[in-house]
Amino acid sequence: MGETTEKTSGGISANRSVSRAIAVLRALAAKGNGQTVTEIAKRVQLPRATVFRLLLTLEEEGFVDRQDTLYFLGWDLARIAQDVDPTAGLVSRVSDVVEEVADAMNETVTLSVRRGKYDLDLVQQAAPRSIGVTMSDMKGMRWPLHASATGKLLLAELDRDEIRVATGNKLEKLTPVTITTWKGLDAELQAVREQGWASTVDELEEGIISVAVPLRGAGGDLVASLAYIAPRHRIGTDKIETQKINELLEGAQRVRQRIVSLTDTLPATR
Repeated sequence: MGETTEKTSGGISANRSVSRAIAVLRALAAKGNGQTVTEIAKRVQLPRATVFRLLLTLEEEGFVDRQDTLYFLGWDLARIAQDVDPTAGLVSRVSDVVEEVADAMNETVTLSVRRGKYDLDLVQQAAPRSIGVTMSDMKGMRWPLHASATGKLLLAELDRDEIRVATGNKLEKLTPVTITTWKGLDAELQAVREQGWASTVDELEEGIISVAVPLRGAGGDLVASLAYIAPRHRIGTDKIETQKINELLEGAQRVRQRIVSLTDTLPATR
């Protein structure tokens, strides 16, 4: 049998069973229409028997519900979570890293967290200390998903029917270069999936460039996004743009290490 504890990134012992149970809950949250034991086991990369035992305990506690062979997040988990602000603890955990990324890139950087299937909420905005002028506070603002970098990341996670729902079945023209056709959006989202990041240039607002990169959970689902926003004239060459994207990807990995569970790296043992 394997050890019952693992060391966290901070060197503190963590209970393996608790970490695995949390991984199961996150896997269920990533797909809302129910999953079998086999599907969950594959998603969390644990033996089927281990996942079955975890599900039995979670079902007894009301954290998981079962309908025939399909498992869903449970009623008591929903009851406990309904009054929780999901961003308060998160921002305090990662704010220093986001600020360091903004300083290193010398650009305004934002962190957005996924809420449900169709929303990304901007929860933190950091400006580089070397620049005296700060962009207006964007927290809580909403933009059309097809015209924003974070929005494109989210849409790239969805199928075509879900994309129609998420966009309200319309692609509003905000600037002369905003994508306004479904064919054009399909091609753009396929590029996002292949390259692993999304961008907008003059699509939401003329003169503004934005790039967003994903932060994924242990099961590979999109949980958050890190983005930078800058005047287009400052990103004058492909070389500079590539450098900025690489810096943003490195920053996203640092943020991810703060918010994604230890279960990402736990070895599967029987």
